[in-house]
Amino acid sequence: MDRLSSLLQTFTPTARQIGMLEYGPEGMLLPEGSNILFLNQGDLSIDADPDLQIKCGDLLWITHDEFRTLSSTSEDLQLLCCNMDFGPSQLNPVFDKLPPVVQIHADDQARETLNPTLQLLLLESMQQRCGQETVLNRLAEVLLVHMLRFLMKNQLLEYGVIAGLSDIRLARAITAMHNQPEQRWSVETLANEAGMSRTAFNQHFRDTVGCPPGEYLTRWRMRLACQLLENNHLSIGQIVDQLGYLSDTAFFRAFRKAVGVSPGQYRQKAIANQGIALQ
Repeated sequence: MDRLSSLLQTFTPTARQIGMLEYGPEGMLLPEGSNILFLNQGDLSIDADPDLQIKCGDLLWITHDEFRTLSSTSEDLQLLCCNMDFGPSQLNPVFDKLPPVVQIHADDQARETLNPTLQLLLLESMQQRCGQETVLNRLAEVLLVHMLRFLMKNQLLEYGVIAGLSDIRLARAITAMHNQPEQRWSVETLANEAGMSRTAFNQHFRDTVGCPPGEYLTRWRMRLACQLLENNHLSIGQIVDQLGYLSDTAFFRAFRKAVGVSPGQYRQKAIANQGIALQ
């Protein structure tokens, strides 16, 4: 499995709400969560970051909720907003070390791969057609994948897992952890995957991803554990085996340290929340 698919297959983003953003009674407020914006016409500013220069044609990924308030002086504003659901951001490694605003400028020549999908999204959002919601949702998801490819290819993010996947050497080690979390990975075996010396790999991983390789592996396993516990298809013992822990005790200790509660407590809360959502 390729380096990006190994991440997105586990933490699959879905589109929730897509359309032109307009002023409401409380001003212009983005939906909660992660939002991709395309400024097709007019001017735009982000109140939480007044120094951010936004031009017509720019593409923005607003990753954090504290950057939700927008303003514009344009009467002819055309701002396409794609609200994306990544699940709990604290569980999704995409958001580790991710800046609150990711900007791709309109005049970036390398952006040409994004433009066809953007134009299709824009055209579809302006016309009422059969199946419009389904088409918009799929296009928004395709746009996000293209954006992640763009960020990786051009190495535009300095820190976090996307930055790590942008580095072909680190990507081999990260993808190996993603694809085989049950393996007893060590710094030495991961360095071999990356084709680097142990010392160089360990330091480069820390500097780029933002944590040591062993800590990243533990976080990845715990995120998988949370998903498996929420699905309620496997026993805790089966989850322990699937994630490569040698004993229930080691898994329980790691889970409580990372999540703050025991696996059983986490599952009970997840089941209770699912029951509330179904009502």
